[in-house]
Amino acid sequence: MKRALERYTEYLLLEKGLAKRTIDAYRADIERYQSFASESGRNPEERDTVRAYLSELDRQHMKASTVSRTLTALRGFYAFVAGEGGLATDPTEAIDAPRRGRRLPTVLTLEEVEQIIDAVGGDEPFPLRDRAILEFLYGTGVRISELIAVQLEECDWNERTVRLVPVRRRVRHHDTSVGVEVAGPKGEKVRVVPIGSRAIEALTRYIEEERVSLKGAETQGVLFLNFRGRPLSRMGAWKIVRRYVRRAGIDKSVTPHTFRHTFATHLLDRGADLRAVQEMPGHADITTTQIYTHIDPPYLRAEHRRYHPRA
Repeated sequence: MKRALERYTEYLLLEKGLAKRTIDAYRADIERYQSFASESGRNPEERDTVRAYLSELDRQHMKASTVSRTLTALRGFYAFVAGEGGLATDPTEAIDAPRRGRRLPTVLTLEEVEQIIDAVGGDEPFPLRDRAILEFLYGTGVRISELIAVQLEECDWNERTVRLVPVRRRVRHHDTSVGVEVAGPKGEKVRVVPIGSRAIEALTRYIEEERVSLKGAETQGVLFLNFRGRPLSRMGAWKIVRRYVRRAGIDKSVTPHTFRHTFATHLLDRGADLRAVQEMPGHADITTTQIYTHIDPPYLRAEHRRYHPRA
């Protein structure tokens, strides 16, 4: 479980884009739970153990927010372990915690997006690839795991679409020299996402002028490659984003996932239909998409005036 926890914290940083402080809190919650299970001689993968631990927190007069965060941490961890095929049942299923409000995600302005993309210069080893990655993230709203897994053959520039196919990819972790199979997010499905002309232009230049020199025996048909000609890793993509955010002087906590939030927010800001925006990033639940509508109250007022019969 220690190795699984290492992979999970990496997933929270690179895939979910959580702040280091939040990740450290989740990790501490999980480790305390595992210590409780060990010291009490309980199986940490049983639901009764989770209930017993939450009851113990209640007896210690922990705040409802602490109990809720603990359960959130455990739910996320066990969902991740189950996604890797390491767990038959989720011990956190059907366990309720005090409800908490959702925090608004960090979102970039259009000007900030342009500053980050324009920060890519010719002094970088692969500027065309880096610009294409930034344009792709903002232009499609994909997850970082989807970005690094995109196959060249799934890109249709004539139709201006990219087909995202869930795959199990072999990745190399820092704590082992052996590659391991990592499953995609729970509920992941094949979907086709539209892509704009700016992104297509950047991708075409990268493919024709840089990717041909990077292409090697281990490309696996993947679109974005590292300098060795191998598929780009999550960490590699995260470092690319961080480099240009710093160079652009953006004073926000920006990760690849921030571009996903920004993608959805900018579409809604400009009048896109909520259901359409739900489909493009692949949100399983429309309530996930609705969080972005809270960022722009004028949008809600405009939609009400436009569609309500007595507005």
